[in-house]
This record gives sequence, C-alpha cells and structure tokens, in this order.
Amino acid sequence: MSQNKYINIMISSRNNSNFDNKSLTEIRKKLKKLIEKEKLFDKELFKVWINEEEDPQSFSETIWKKCLREARQADIVISLYNGQAGWLKDNDTIGICHDELREALDAGSGKVWCIQLDGCKYDKDITEQQQNADKKFQEFIKKNHQIFSKPVSTIKNLNIRVKEVLNDAAIKLIERGVVEVSRNKDIYGEVLTWKRKNYSERSEAIIKALEDSIDKKGTGIKKDDIFFLQRDSHKILLLLHAIPDSVSIASARERVGQPFLQDFRKNKQLLQDDLIIGPLHIIGCYKSITETQARNILGFPDAIILKDSFGIYVADNIQKIQMVFLEKCSDSYSTAHAFQEFIDWMLRMGEMEELDKRAISRKKIIESIAKEN
Repeated sequence: MSQNKYINIMISSRNNSNFDNKSLTEIRKKLKKLIEKEKLFDKELFKVWINEEEDPQSFSETIWKKCLREARQADIVISLYNGQAGWLKDNDTIGICHDELREALDAGSGKVWCIQLDGCKYDKDITEQQQNADKKFQEFIKKNHQIFSKPVSTIKNLNIRVKEVLNDAAIKLIERGVVEVSRNKDIYGEVLTWKRKNYSERSEAIIKALEDSIDKKGTGIKKDDIFFLQRDSHKILLLLHAIPDSVSIASARERVGQPFLQDFRKNKQLLQDDLIIGPLHIIGCYKSITETQARNILGFPDAIILKDSFGIYVADNIQKIQMVFLEKCSDSYSTAHAFQEFIDWMLRMGEMEELDKRAISRKKIIESIAKEN
C-alpha cells in the first residue's frame, strides 16, 4: 500500500474495446476525472492511475512492469471486465489485464473489485493466441468470482457502480486499519485489559463480544439468550465458543475440544421452530490458527478448509459439521470485526447457500443422533 496523502486507485481494463458505444480508453479517462473531483473537507482524496498516462507509444517490457507495480501498490484496484485478457507480449499466453488482476489479488484480495461490462463489443479479427489468452483469463475470473460487484450495461450505471464500489472499499479499508491499530496497541486499552484476564474471564469476554456483534449490528437475532444467523427462509443456530490463548496450548484448546460432538444436546432448540437449522459453531480464537490446527480439531483431514482475513471456515460434507475460527480476538472490536468479515466473505464468495444446505442436513443428522441417545 502506498504511503502518501491520497488513496491511490488503479483502473484496469482493455483499452481498445467499446462499451455503450464509447471506447474504454475514453471511459477510463472520464472515470479518472469523476473520481478525482470527489473531495473530503475540501481536500483531494483520490488519485487515479490509468496506463493512458504513460508513454502513448506501443507498450514495452518496462510499461508492463509499471502496470504490475501499480496493481501491487495501489490501495484500491478496480477491474472493468469484458472477458478480454488485453495486450500480449510476444509468445506470451497471459494478457496484461489478466496479469494486473493476478498481481493485485496476490498483493491483497480485499482491495480488489471487479465490475463486469455487459454488452461490451469485442475486437475484430482476434488471433488464436489472443483467443487462448482470453480463455485463460475467463477461467481465472471464474475461480475469483468473489471480487465481482453487480454487472452494468451502460456508462451511466458504470459511473454509479464505481462510486458504490469506492464507498464500500474506503469503509472496509478503514475498518481493517482500525483493527490492525487495535491489535498492535498492547500497552494500553482493552487489549491490555484482556491480556490481564485468566482463561475463564477471557473466554467470557470473547463470547460476550460475539453476542454483542450479533445482537447489535443486525447480522443475526437473539431470542431467549439463543443466537441465530438470520437468512431469507431459515434461522441458523449459532453456538459460540472461545479459545482464550494460542491454539497450540492444550489447556486453552481443550476448553472448546470438539464442540460438534455435543450437537445432539441442542436438539430441543432446533425443534422449537421448523425454520431453525444448523448449528454453526463460531469459535473466537485469542490468537491465530492454522489450517492444520483447524483440521485437527475437526478430527479428520477430508473436509473443506477455507482461510481468509477473518480466520478459517471448516465444513465437513459427510456429517455436515460447520465451524468458523475467528482469528486474533484480542479485544471486543477485533472480535466483532472478525465475525462481520466472515459474514461479508461468505456473501461475497457466494458460499452462504452451501452453508444453508449443510445446516439443513446437519439438523436432520442431529435429530437422528438425539433419538438414539
């Protein structure tokens, strides 16, 4: 991330293609002006980089490297996607748009937003090399679909979407910055207070922070001290836990154990309402957790293990067990933010529907186990 007085934005896209009867080069230049005229307290806030500002002569290896450096260093990267990989170097198989997006995602997926341009006209007379590069780019995009905002089909809607993306991006980046500041202030404040707590007190503090986040931010609902994640047609039962120290310390880890083994004891709660499904275990970890540690808590290796900024999501497609390990829950703000990051990530990844399906199945499994016990 750059270190200056502006929020630096890179706009990545094809140059020569047309969208809504305008060239993307012309559109990008106007977007740059549109963004940079936005101010905060009468001060310039954004600085936009587009490759049109560089040497207008044909691209070279130096310009290619410049584009990748901008993608890596920018605070926010907006990719205008029309399925084309962009300019190719001699005998290369990856276009500049593909390489820029890959570089930006490697630097930090949380700073990347992609807007799909519906109805964008492709270049004529595309070579076989270009067709192969476009196909690779499209396959790459499918694997990273979580970075997309809603598609647009007009320049007017594109301008609106870009402003929405920047508003969302600025808020999220500020939140992440506050979390990092919070985590690093070990010598005072709530972080120091939590450090002074024993395991029982710290576990209670983590769980209380999770309860407050669910109850107050509208993410879920609370009924009779039972917490649910509200979905369109279901309520997912949330079971809250805490590991009050490093997961590598047995006495801290054993305070949670394998919580899903006690799921059958929650059968009465699940049967209160036909809309209740689950449960989903939310485990606040005072420190970090690795994929191996999460897999060991589950007890077997064959499971879905997904890691992102919030921590780790674990899902077992056989027994339909689901657990979320939230990392670095060192104060109430960090804990609440990690939970919200998980919810945002699930929605962005399109994983919520799969979570719902597993939760429905898990309820049925628990009902069978409860009858046997």
